Amino acid sequence: MKINNKTEILKGDCTLLLQNIPSESVDAIITDPPYLYLKNQKLDIPFNEEIFFNEAKRVLKKSGFIVMFGRGTAFYRWNTRLADLGFIFKEEIIWDKVMTTSPLLSLNRIHETISIYCKGRGKINKCRVPYLEMKGHNIDSIKADVKRLMSVFSNEKSFEAVNNYLSKACPAYNDPATAKHFTSHTGIINGCDRAVSVIDSIDRGLRERSIIKTMGTPYTTKHDIPCTKKLLDINRSVKVVRSMNLGCLEKSIINQTRDHYTMQHPTQKPVRLMERLMQLVTQEGDLVIDPFMGSGSTGIAALNLNRRFIGMELDDEYFSIAKSRLENAIKEKQQDLFYQGKGA
Repeated sequence: MKINNKTEILKGDCTLLLQNIPSESVDAIITDPPYLYLKNQKLDIPFNEEIFFNEAKRVLKKSGFIVMFGRGTAFYRWNTRLADLGFIFKEEIIWDKVMTTSPLLSLNRIHETISIYCKGRGKINKCRVPYLEMKGHNIDSIKADVKRLMSVFSNEKSFEAVNNYLSKACPAYNDPATAKHFTSHTGIINGCDRAVSVIDSIDRGLRERSIIKTMGTPYTTKHDIPCTKKLLDINRSVKVVRSMNLGCLEKSIINQTRDHYTMQHPTQKPVRLMERLMQLVTQEGDLVIDPFMGSGSTGIAALNLNRRFIGMELDDEYFSIAKSRLENAIKEKQQDLFYQGKGA
């Protein structure tokens, strides 16, 4: 079923549906297979692991990635199977859900594990995440950065280094796909001191002014600013300012709160989490497949990031939910484009 020209969802057993996908045509498989540990859950249906992983290897391009959630015995078995098939282990990521899965468990479970493997020798992308999105759950880290910046005013060498860096600075996060994740705090900053306004500007950017300046450098359309390794090694204050301006490099532990109150699927993943994972292993226009689509979060992430997507789901109810969520996401995206056009 075509949702739009870049998004298609298929109903049925993925081990059969994958056999219809051309060999070496897929850039990434990003999925959350059944862990086979949930009791009385219709989503925890056994699948033919041998066929699935063999088909995954066949359809992936030579440098294609498989990104896989998992837990317990099944997860370790899948990792071993991928290694036996010649996949190269690239990274392990921990998703910190911030909130516990269930308060009734003996041990509060607040994480899931994600493995990243490559069929060949592809490289994980270097991605940056907006400063407050990365550090929003770590107040101690923000306080340490503020202290570091305060030291600039009593250290001539640091002041000069930061000033040199900022002289080349350009507005960060011109990409609407990134900027839309910023939050609004207008009610908070009104009447507060300027320090709060500074933090707000880091979060949302600055309001346009009646005098518009453009930097006469080739870097104004880039997210990055040339900064020598020597300068970064010498002065940590520059690193702090750079992370505020460009964002922080993605980490192996991703803090992302679950969609606790809007979940339509027992193991529904936040769209933003799927976006961050997708950016690590794909580029715009790439083809992403989720053979265990569930409620469609991977598909929405692909839509937001301008990737092509094929989702597969066996269950009627979850297939219908994914279809509805994807159609709504497309409508919202079209509305955003319409209002942006009117604003222009």
